[in-house]
Amino acid sequence: MYNLVIGVIAGIILGVLSVAGVWYGGAVYERARLRSELVAVVGQQQQIAAALDLYETDGGRVSSLGDDSAVLGGLVESGFLKSVPPGTWRVRRGGEQIWNPLSIQTLEACAGVNGLVGLPEVCPPCDSETLSRYPACELEEGDV
Repeated sequence: MYNLVIGVIAGIILGVLSVAGVWYGGAVYERARLRSELVAVVGQQQQIAAALDLYETDGGRVSSLGDDSAVLGGLVESGFLKSVPPGTWRVRRGGEQIWNPLSIQTLEACAGVNGLVGLPEVCPPCDSETLSRYPACELEEGDV
């Protein structure tokens, strides 16, 4: 009987600790997920920017490649980029703007990503000025 009572008490304690871990740890795990996604995108963005710099150093004109997939395809064909990083990449104004719309599902997550880099925790609409400062922004309906 004593073992049964101890087993029930241990089960209750384990259940309470599990619920507390999910309740309090959920925000921590979500923030870690957002941070890892941001770090991956920034690394890929730097890889594309370096390939664009090498292309120009080799005598090419980035503006002659076009925008978005044409730029990335040109970098792959010319050998400056091994493969296009995953995601839907945008390249504008001769490589001055390079971004990948993050797969953030809520406005709170968007604001959280901006907070990770030390910006105000807001989710501004995506426009040319916003894209130069904020890693995450709210796309218009239908934009990808």
